[in-house]
Amino acid sequence: MPLPLSKVGVLSPLIYAAIAGLSVASLAGLVKFLRRLANARFASIPRDSELAELRKELDAVRRAAQEKADGLTVLEKELEGMRSRAKDDVAALEGARKHAEELEEQLDVRTREAREHKEELTRLNDRHTQTLQLLEARTLELRGAEAFLTKADALSGADVIGLLNTLNSEIYQTAAIIAEAFEFKTKAEREGKQRIEEEEEIMDEVYVSAGEIVGERMLELLKSSEHGDDPTLIQIAFQASMAAYSNWICTSWDLDDPEDESGLHRVYMSIRESEEQAVSGRWRALTRTHIPNIKTHDLAMYFMDAFVNILLAADVATSRPKLQEAIESRFADRVDIIVRGAQKLRRAIGEEVTSCDFEVVYIAHDSPYTPAEMDDAFAAGFEKGREDAADPEPVLCTTELGLARIVKVPGKAGEWEETLLLRPKIALKSGIDEMMVPESATAA
Repeated sequence: MPLPLSKVGVLSPLIYAAIAGLSVASLAGLVKFLRRLANARFASIPRDSELAELRKELDAVRRAAQEKADGLTVLEKELEGMRSRAKDDVAALEGARKHAEELEEQLDVRTREAREHKEELTRLNDRHTQTLQLLEARTLELRGAEAFLTKADALSGADVIGLLNTLNSEIYQTAAIIAEAFEFKTKAEREGKQRIEEEEEIMDEVYVSAGEIVGERMLELLKSSEHGDDPTLIQIAFQASMAAYSNWICTSWDLDDPEDESGLHRVYMSIRESEEQAVSGRWRALTRTHIPNIKTHDLAMYFMDAFVNILLAADVATSRPKLQEAIESRFADRVDIIVRGAQKLRRAIGEEVTSCDFEVVYIAHDSPYTPAEMDDAFAAGFEKGREDAADPEPVLCTTELGLARIVKVPGKAGEWEETLLLRPKIALKSGIDEMMVPESATAA
């Protein structure tokens, strides 16, 4: 069987020569050899293919390895860059750490300094607070000392006299206005009406209240006189009641508590006897300043109640409820003016003057008439005879208040200089009788 040249290829001349020179005997061996050679050739064909494949794969691996080597080179360069940057970062971090340590040390220093400053500030604040407290205490002490040492008066004697004259004028005008505002029962109407027992009890209370404020003798004149044509007695009684209550407002220490009034008066008299005028005057001013005052309306009710009792005692032709309502609705404003005037005078003589004592002069009813110390408001031409009388006539009531100035003699205990700046005006029964006598009887 001829060998296919496409598979085996062309035999070399050496092989052909060998074949020709071989014996037949060895032809079989040659055939075997050729077969083995052919088989070997056929066997090497797949191996060459595999080898080619392997070479291709090896080339691919080499290329991949080269690519990886190139990539590794790039990575190594990047790694080197990263190492360099990391080294720089480590150096920067180390620098930052050292800077942080320096800052921390500075912070510790600042913290200690701040703590020391805070402690120092606390000490200074404490010292400042103590200084302020001491200053406040010293200020209060100085203020207290100044209050007792100052001799300056807020008002002069002329100012005080002016306040009193204004008060007396308001009292006179108000008394005249109210006295003309009501009608009174005639003597026949009074005698013709019999009062029941309850009315008698009410009138007994009225007489007691009116008598306490104007005096019993003035009360009898109110009860026994005709007032329809001439309300002069009513006006005088109103003046007397307002003068009495104004004197009470001006001179009392405590208008609300009689026990405190008595105690404060005793203390002041003791201080005035033993201390200098400046000390006693300031004590009086400070004490009066801090004593609570009664409201103007509450004080005004005393005045209006007195008006009601005086009018009822004089047999006014109006019932008590209507009388009370009429007085409060028509004359409350005028009474408020008088009360405020009395309160203003009270402050003036009690709180605003310390270099001396100003005292309101009020003559109690039934006191002996002394022309040198008081004026008869209704004397006219008959005063000379009363002044020369051996037995002084008792005062019926006070119609206008007076004013006295009292100063302690420096360095002498219990010695005082008293000056009567304004004499009070009073009413005497004789003067009223002379005034009330009809002109026809006087001419006869």
